[in-house]
Amino acid sequence: MKKRVVSVLMTTLLACGMWTGTVYAADVAEENADAAKELTPSDDAISAAKGKTFAYVTPSTTTPYWNWVEDGVQAQCDEYGIELIVYDSKDDSATQLSNVQNAITRGVDGIIISPTDSASCPAVQDEAESADVPLVVCDVGSDEDNYLTYVSTDNYGGAKAVGEYLGEYLKDKGLEGSIGEITIPLSRINGQKRSSGFADGLAESGYEVSTVLESSDYTMDEADGQARNIATANPDLIAIFANHDAATNGTMAALDDLGLGADAGDDQVFVASFDGSTECVEALKNGECLVCGAQQAKNLGKQSVKAIAMDLNDEEVAKQVLLDVVLLTADNVNDYTDFIEENVCTVE
Repeated sequence: MKKRVVSVLMTTLLACGMWTGTVYAADVAEENADAAKELTPSDDAISAAKGKTFAYVTPSTTTPYWNWVEDGVQAQCDEYGIELIVYDSKDDSATQLSNVQNAITRGVDGIIISPTDSASCPAVQDEAESADVPLVVCDVGSDEDNYLTYVSTDNYGGAKAVGEYLGEYLKDKGLEGSIGEITIPLSRINGQKRSSGFADGLAESGYEVSTVLESSDYTMDEADGQARNIATANPDLIAIFANHDAATNGTMAALDDLGLGADAGDDQVFVASFDGSTECVEALKNGECLVCGAQQAKNLGKQSVKAIAMDLNDEEVAKQVLLDVVLLTADNVNDYTDFIEENVCTVE
């Protein structure tokens, strides 16, 4: 009998998809059937945005993924001639609310927020709505929909593609055993979708997740300890899905130290990843990571700026913008260098 460190009931989501190869193209759930893939502001909208001031309220300036999103926001603001003010919420919902109130008092023309969690975001949205300031939710998601638009990754579809790839790989190698997962908080909508999609993808090859641990501080050290706990609790461990960048780095370090990394031969525990970072790109190339569902972090930021620019010119904005996840592997990562640099993260 396998010992389970943590048992988590996954949320079942109404979503389906079709893996078409490298890029996973999801069939968007019925309620999101009108989601856009990209936004294209008119020249008049770009002119209307010039000289305006936007705020980006980030969960944390110490998390690389959010730095990539911020880079995208900044790049698009620079292109359009928009002043950008960045507020760090330090992963605290009260600070997040204070940041938005400060931005409104300062007189910003638009707010982009990546919430600390889905439950705390509605209070922020209410503040912006009362002040008649357009607000875009960029990633994570919110429990309420009184925002201009929700710019997000296809977390379910992308994670499902990762699960499908990992399951097929393990099955082809004839491997049986436990599979662990280190998640972002499951209080976040994107975390729920990511975990559910991965589980559904694995199931297609007859595998399931044995142990799930939730991150709280998103550090490599935290993930290192979590990966060690998973390996200790599951001596038959064959893979770990680390569904954010710090978890991927911590997992690889732990497995390497435990003699279960890329140099372990037949004893190797395979790492599947989500997010996409400079370190992960290198890990794919050297065999430390098997597969990564790469989010278009920079493009999420760019699309958020475009949404507000369109709104300032009274142009219709889709209620949701849903960006594809790119499935990166050792076999294809070099083909995506330019795409990664422009849309995902900086490539060294």
